[in-house]
Amino acid sequence: MLARCVLAALCAAWLSGIAQAACLAEDRGAFAELESLAYRAPDSAMPQVMARLAGTPTAAIQQRAQLSAIAADASRQLGLSRQALAYADAGLALLPSGDQSDLALRMRTLRALVSTNLGGIDAAITELTGIVERTDQRPLALGCILRDRGWLHFRQGDAAPALGDLTRAYALLRQHSTPEEAMVAAGRLSMAHYAARNYAVALALVDESIEFFRTEGAGVRLATALDRRASILKSAGRLDEALAAANEALRVHTEIGDRVGTGLSQLRLCGVEIERREYDRANDWCDAAEATLERSQGMDDNDHRTLAALRGRMAAAQQQPAQAIKQLTIALTAGGALPADDIASLFDLRARAYAEVGDYAAAFRDQSEFLQRVRTQSELDRIREIASLRVQFDMDREEQKNALLAADKTLAEERLVAQQRFTQLAIGAGFTFFCAALALGYALWSKRRHNSELTALAERDELTRLPNRRKILATASDLLARVRQINRSAVIGLIDLDHFKHVNDRFGHEVGDDTLRRFAALARASLRAGDRLGRYGGEEFLLLLPDTSLAEALPVVDRLRVALQELPMCAGEPEPMITTLSCGLATLDPGDQSFDAPLRRADVALYAAKRAGRNRIECYRTAAPDDNASTPVPVPAP
Repeated sequence: MLARCVLAALCAAWLSGIAQAACLAEDRGAFAELESLAYRAPDSAMPQVMARLAGTPTAAIQQRAQLSAIAADASRQLGLSRQALAYADAGLALLPSGDQSDLALRMRTLRALVSTNLGGIDAAITELTGIVERTDQRPLALGCILRDRGWLHFRQGDAAPALGDLTRAYALLRQHSTPEEAMVAAGRLSMAHYAARNYAVALALVDESIEFFRTEGAGVRLATALDRRASILKSAGRLDEALAAANEALRVHTEIGDRVGTGLSQLRLCGVEIERREYDRANDWCDAAEATLERSQGMDDNDHRTLAALRGRMAAAQQQPAQAIKQLTIALTAGGALPADDIASLFDLRARAYAEVGDYAAAFRDQSEFLQRVRTQSELDRIREIASLRVQFDMDREEQKNALLAADKTLAEERLVAQQRFTQLAIGAGFTFFCAALALGYALWSKRRHNSELTALAERDELTRLPNRRKILATASDLLARVRQINRSAVIGLIDLDHFKHVNDRFGHEVGDDTLRRFAALARASLRAGDRLGRYGGEEFLLLLPDTSLAEALPVVDRLRVALQELPMCAGEPEPMITTLSCGLATLDPGDQSFDAPLRRADVALYAAKRAGRNRIECYRTAAPDDNASTPVPVPAP
């Protein structure tokens, strides 16, 4: 609904003539039709631009500069960074030195944007910051430049400044420019929210841009938006949907003959298949992407690093440490925009690969760099997720757990022997103090890592990757102690998946397990940052909502209920299987002596929800005090 309202407002402004200008081009003049074609179909526009350039007299400097700007922008859309840079330089050479016109600023901004694929990104951000300071009183120009500077911040991994610039640019361009330019900003803003792990907002923005570009027939931009949707869905754990979005993007790129875009979509498919652990398919997609980009001469330095990052991840997952080190070193090469993969996790992967081949000094350096980057980002959720990737306990049976622990013990013994040998050689070479400090630091890090692995194994549910019953009950007891100590409100909920036995009986336990996994992933994306959900038993889950009243808890849980109801759980049947939930909510009271009392209240409310027909939420409240009543009664959610 929000996307449709925004789109309607943009179209109304366009039709009424309020915003006839493109970014940094107040008057398109004789080239308005060519500008529009370059926006919708840059591959079709390029031959016409070349023909117009050839037919324009050398003395017509302004017209030649504007045509060069159109050619540069079309080349950038097609992923031809070097060609775009050449046209931007040619256009700037036609204008006077220090020219501050919209046309000059447009080419300087575009030049800074594409140069990051071929050189340093810091210089480009500095260049755009200088332009921002000179355009503070010109809202259209300011919106355009903030949109590009925010994008560079995103590519550099700086989520906070990226969100700030792109949010402001989105608002300015919706007010002062065309719907096309505002939708470009919406797509980039979606990726900034994606980097901050605000997946719901990111999907809403990118879906808004997809709807607009599909209506306008802007094939290149539509395919780019679909690629972004695939990235967001992949990080949100919705891998089947990510695969569908990436395949649709590939289809669009192929239909319009965009070879560079085709190669980038193939890279995206490689990344999704890696997450799906389909390594043979992933390798085929990476090979196809490299071949496509090389044939199109559109493979820039950033694409090389992204491809190397993907191959490094595959090698690490397939226990090929030497190959992983080689590819990850390419991915981590300094200069230009960073690869799309998270840079901190690449250092972590390379550290583990170095450790596997016995190069503990390099492993220690990479692990230190990884920890420093995580600390700098100050993202506690990110720390936990990356740490869980480092542990990599992916086991479904008790035998596999025991085998991993045994292998870990053997590996620890081998590392200890190797460390002792290294220390002896270092002492013989005269580096006694340095090697002793290195050995001590590595031993402490290894001990912490092993303790973290054992803790995660004991506290995590294998199927859903949520906290298990013991862990969530311990967390609940801690929450109750906090409520009693500082007299703050808190709510607990018992969630039960409706008719789950019917799911197992009709579709089999494999589908039942997949349903539980999908629900867990959906809950992680829907709940608030401070909320905690654990698997209580079977299809029953325990939800903890700190610093929350019943009135505040209801919309949080209902949002999860609606999202689950709208998510088909079983493909391939005549009708998709729809899964619903029932939930009982109760407050934690300062007078509760143990967690058993609020748990019983939540259970009573859950029972009331089931009796009332399921797919609903019931609250357990205490009746208002009067002369005769103070008995707790279940009250249905409004």
